[in-house]
Amino acid sequence: MATVGVQAMGAEERRLREEIARFCRVTWDRGLVSAAGGNLSARLGASDTFLITPSGVALRDTEPEDLVTIDLAGRKIAGPERYVPSKESLMHTAIYAARPATRAVAHLHPPHAIAFGIRGEPIPLMTVTSEERLHLTPIVPPASSGSRALAEGVARSVESAPADTQVLLLARHGILAWGGSVQQACDIADLAEYTAKIAIAHAALPGRRRVLDISVPNVAGMHVYPGDPVPRVEAVRQIRSGDACNLSLLTLGSHTGTHVDAPYHFLADGPRLGDVPLDRMVGEALVADLRGRAVIDAAALVDVDLRPGDILVCRTDNSRRWEAPEFQRDFVYLTEDAARLLVARGVRAVGMDYLSIERFGSTDFPVHHILLGAGVFVIEGLDLRAVEPGRYTLVCLPLKFPDLDGAPARAILLA
Repeated sequence: MATVGVQAMGAEERRLREEIARFCRVTWDRGLVSAAGGNLSARLGASDTFLITPSGVALRDTEPEDLVTIDLAGRKIAGPERYVPSKESLMHTAIYAARPATRAVAHLHPPHAIAFGIRGEPIPLMTVTSEERLHLTPIVPPASSGSRALAEGVARSVESAPADTQVLLLARHGILAWGGSVQQACDIADLAEYTAKIAIAHAALPGRRRVLDISVPNVAGMHVYPGDPVPRVEAVRQIRSGDACNLSLLTLGSHTGTHVDAPYHFLADGPRLGDVPLDRMVGEALVADLRGRAVIDAAALVDVDLRPGDILVCRTDNSRRWEAPEFQRDFVYLTEDAARLLVARGVRAVGMDYLSIERFGSTDFPVHHILLGAGVFVIEGLDLRAVEPGRYTLVCLPLKFPDLDGAPARAILLA
């Protein structure tokens, strides 16, 4: 493999190498990368050859002579013997192939922009500058770092994006920005991160988040699973009767209305409610649109974009069943293969929009055993009629009865 000294290069290539090395340090100083992450590239003249940063070298330490020359297929055609091109070369060349006017590409790891990629949401264009310069930030589906599948996902995303798009969010991986020069590509990446910071700060302001109540009301005549106690409310003290205050006596089962199941509900030696960490019921939640199905089996969940640690909230036709005057026995339920799939996918909790996640009439309750036995928390009795599918933050806090098998809860989604 040929190695060309910086002094022996043409003036234009020498200038380009120095520019790439300078912006390697700029992106490091701006906190857009860390460790040996991230890579920059630029087109050499009018050719389909490109300079790219080498694998395993931190952008902080990259020098002009370290850069590797590759072709449009990502193959090394020149550069130091000790270096190979960045393993993300195919992502870069996918951009150059799809947008021939592109002169430079930056793959960086800005933390606030990555947060939106993890949520699967474009960065909100909060400012006039972002509207004018940033435009849409499409999401590239997750794939292994450096894989051809990731490069193909990038190519598809670029081809389907509006012509003025200059940045992609890589799900759980970083961002790709491009432009007419190395500086422009890095400036776009910097603007994406700055805009993401503003969006996150704005969302944290008091009263800025929408709160969606997904709990059913506990009222007379509410749906009760057959055989469970019917909730009752009795007046103990009443102001209208001359008492100093109103006070009520509540009688209800531990699985009334919107509620959570502790493993002890079906496992004789399983953890009780007080043994289950609250973070099992608070966090990133995916409301999946599963309407139109009589059952939720593994096939129904194969294409659901679940991530390890997600809380899966199933919006099914059950949500309409709350409108009926009495308990409905034909509710949608999970199958055993679906439960095993969810355990394998690493979800931490599953929520269902009726009073059980199990088939009505089951005598051995296999789905509960599979989920609760694997430490996957079960939330039942949700009302999702007013909720659109998508990603939210779920907060579902059961009443604090630490020794019980479960308890009623108030569940909300934060949008």
